[in-house]
Amino acid sequence: MIDIVTDEHYSLITSLFERATDNIKIISPFLSKKMAELLCDASLRGVECSFITRFYLQDFIDGSNTLDGLQDMLDAGVKLYALIGLHTKLYLFDGGDAIVGSANFTEGGLVRNVELSVHLNDEPAIDTLQEYFDEIAIKVGKADDGIITQNMLDDYKDRYHKNKESSAKLVGGTKVVALVRGAALDRISRNLKENSGDVFNEIEANKSERLSDPVYTALGGKKEAASHKALRNIILKFSASAKRRANGNEPMNIRPFIDNGKTIYITNFSEAKKNSAKTVEEGDETFFCVHSYDKEGKNCPLIVGKGFLRKYNSNNDAREKGWVTEDGSLAEYPIYCVISEAKIINAPINCGIPLRELTDELGHKTYVHTNRKPEEYPSERVAKAHGQQAMLALTTDAKEYLDKRLEELGNLYGWTNYKSD
Repeated sequence: MIDIVTDEHYSLITSLFERATDNIKIISPFLSKKMAELLCDASLRGVECSFITRFYLQDFIDGSNTLDGLQDMLDAGVKLYALIGLHTKLYLFDGGDAIVGSANFTEGGLVRNVELSVHLNDEPAIDTLQEYFDEIAIKVGKADDGIITQNMLDDYKDRYHKNKESSAKLVGGTKVVALVRGAALDRISRNLKENSGDVFNEIEANKSERLSDPVYTALGGKKEAASHKALRNIILKFSASAKRRANGNEPMNIRPFIDNGKTIYITNFSEAKKNSAKTVEEGDETFFCVHSYDKEGKNCPLIVGKGFLRKYNSNNDAREKGWVTEDGSLAEYPIYCVISEAKIINAPINCGIPLRELTDELGHKTYVHTNRKPEEYPSERVAKAHGQQAMLALTTDAKEYLDKRLEELGNLYGWTNYKSD
């Protein structure tokens, strides 16, 4: 099977991570800490993980690579390799799946940017890609600085914080640090390692590449639209479930928990949806939707309020907090994000906004993923898009509609307000 991948990189990658049991091999010049957590989790559960990347000090200063992410991966047992002049993006899973394309192993590459890749499943070409990766890993492993060690990380951490190198040069008013480490496998790479002038050109070229999307621009798009804040910055977060619906005749109640002496309110995820929780960023606007029953007793997800979430933390596990004894449902939904603040209509859930009202009104413009492929999402398919989802990304059109409708309900019923310490 061969598929073209455009706006579904993150969901595809995370599903392949979840299914992998033997090995994961990734080549990517750039890395973000949140994506590094995927490799850490896989390695800690026994999957053999290898990662080939660039090791340019300037990349860490710019934020296009992360020392913290590499440190976490090294601690988790991921094999780390550094290759000078790297531009390839390759993802291999258990020898059965491969992704080759433009997407870096970052939130920008997998979530925000407009990217194009090819997904191969059980194709003969995967063996060739496996050999390609293994040959590079062997060559890089034998070269000077090819394997990223604790000493190399410590050295870069020190240099990163000092941020002053004798080889630094101002380019367009920006300080560029011409220090690169890693394996140099060809003449161009050796020049980069030995000639600071070549390094400046390489860094500047890649900075331009990261700040624009030539494919998107060629199609008439704007650079700002191709790299907006986040795919999931307007969230429709579901609670209860289709199998265990909340009582529609009662209001949605958010239970407080005490964490290190502070009162917090949370929204939950199952272990299977942990990767969804990991995408939550600080201040993400959230609309709360409850699987319940409408006033006629029919199954119906209803939107009953809105608020803001705090960035997901790796310690957000209710089992480790001992809260399962307080709330038995946390055994099934132990992963959580903290609700910074929220307001819920002071009325039974069945007085909320039926999700079907929203999808009937906006159709494919309801969700980010349906809005990108309107021809594939007729109204009935959009109405079912929430199935089995912990949360979905809403469009700004959906936000504007829900803001107006919730204001009407708030004026009618009043609000119950929640705010975490």
